[in-house]
Amino acid sequence: MKAFLVALLVAGSVARFVSVANAQLPPGSVKTVGTAHSHSVSLPLSQMTPCPGAIGSAAPGRKSEPGGNFLSEPIVSFDGLHVGELPAGDDCSLGGYASDDSGAVGFDHYVQFVNTAIVVYDKSGNVLAGPVSTTTFWQSQPDCGGPTQIWSDAVVRFDRYANRWVVSRPGGGPYGQDLCMAVSQTSDPTGPYDQYAFEVNNTTNQLAGFFNDYPKISVFTDAYYATADPNKIFSGLGNTISAFERAAMLTGNPDPKFVTFFVPAPRNPFQTTRSHMLAADLEGTRLPLRDTPEYVVQVQDSHLGFPAGRLQVYEFHVDWDSPSSSTLVPTASLVPQPFNSNACHDEFVCIEQPGAQRLDSLSYGYMMQRLTYRNFGPRQTLLLNHTVAAGGDPSQDHAGIRWYELRMTTRGRTRSPWEIYQQGTYAPDANDRWLGSIAMDRNGNIALGFNVSGASVFPSIHYVGRRPTDPLGTLPSGEMSLIDGGGVQLGPGNTSFGDYSQMTIDPVDDCTFWYTGTYYLTTNNLNDWHTRIGSFRFTNCHGSDEVSDK
Repeated sequence: MKAFLVALLVAGSVARFVSVANAQLPPGSVKTVGTAHSHSVSLPLSQMTPCPGAIGSAAPGRKSEPGGNFLSEPIVSFDGLHVGELPAGDDCSLGGYASDDSGAVGFDHYVQFVNTAIVVYDKSGNVLAGPVSTTTFWQSQPDCGGPTQIWSDAVVRFDRYANRWVVSRPGGGPYGQDLCMAVSQTSDPTGPYDQYAFEVNNTTNQLAGFFNDYPKISVFTDAYYATADPNKIFSGLGNTISAFERAAMLTGNPDPKFVTFFVPAPRNPFQTTRSHMLAADLEGTRLPLRDTPEYVVQVQDSHLGFPAGRLQVYEFHVDWDSPSSSTLVPTASLVPQPFNSNACHDEFVCIEQPGAQRLDSLSYGYMMQRLTYRNFGPRQTLLLNHTVAAGGDPSQDHAGIRWYELRMTTRGRTRSPWEIYQQGTYAPDANDRWLGSIAMDRNGNIALGFNVSGASVFPSIHYVGRRPTDPLGTLPSGEMSLIDGGGVQLGPGNTSFGDYSQMTIDPVDDCTFWYTGTYYLTTNNLNDWHTRIGSFRFTNCHGSDEVSDK
């Protein structure tokens, strides 16, 4: 299918339902609209050829009931995909690639992607389908990699409101300028998927030929959304934020519409601006009001080319009856506590390991998925996190995690502006913490998962949390271990540990957190990383309809 693209300079457009008068996008912002330029239907995942020599049903890890501390130890904990079970020389081979693990929990399944493979588990850790290489998964969709694109940068979400699974990756081909998305045809993740390619980087917005890097998708009521960095974050170009016609994709329509805004980064004569955005990912059983826009947040760092340190909130109003009428408008510009997103003196490599090379902090402007949105009725929340210099000074080579809860209040159909309700930097000792992912349960409890490593600590997967009654800006639960590493990552020259992890909430009770991250079972010079999947919850959350007003 040929996309129909319309370009509109949007620097002067003003959105509906915005309390800030004359809000404008930066000069040079461009809007394009169109339809998917290709569509295909995959084989059922259960019928795809699995990786040679891949695991069968895995023996589940430990399973326990929460007790003791107000934040439980792991309830279920089992190993996800790792290099050793995906043979070298095959499309499933993971040697030389970071894990980039993404995982989502549904009513009956847990789906995990790593850079080159997908696997489906039940909630006890038994393998139901896969591992299947991402090359095989996308083989019916040549615009999404075909037989030549092994790595994928894949992200998976569970759309609990339609009971479907949604997957994204950068496009294939010589430039990777598309965004590829797959939507399961039923609630069963082992079945077939409708697969689409959208030309979000195109000649109209002058991004054709630029790689659609680091795409992160989200689920909202009116659309699926995605942010990405054209030509990588180091290019200084800016960001794209796109809406995709969710209702059409859920029915397998071959021509779903899309709207993409390109928002250029500010030009700085002294350095290249590092710019990144995330779109809100809806959680919980209470849907937002019908006219609620999608919310997008951008961390603006004065140390990375922006004029000042800010959290910039945007409202994306998509109009599927007239896509060219859709608007993206900056609203609240929030002033956080001072921060420096450069955790390392050289910007990149400073995560300490015992007796081995240091690792990439991925702290040079990236926000960590997900930006979660939850509606409590009279108030709404947004949660986000990113890696920072723990004490604000990159010369110390000490990485911590800055996290925020933003709040908006609602009376009838009137919304207040977003405000920073609480914020904090989690760095309780000399160890480095990075690759965070944060979420909130139905009672307002917050959990943050992350990697931790240090001079005497192997790279490990930990989590921490807070209740609504705890002092603001604190995570006082005490640090819990999903799994402690047993070795370090060796080079030579390979410092990339991973790009992200993922925390999600179980839709069955809206209380149980599920988390996946990366660790090393033993020291290995073949980059033999492992991933871990586990669940936990707060003891005060039992799936009732009551929520805290704190």
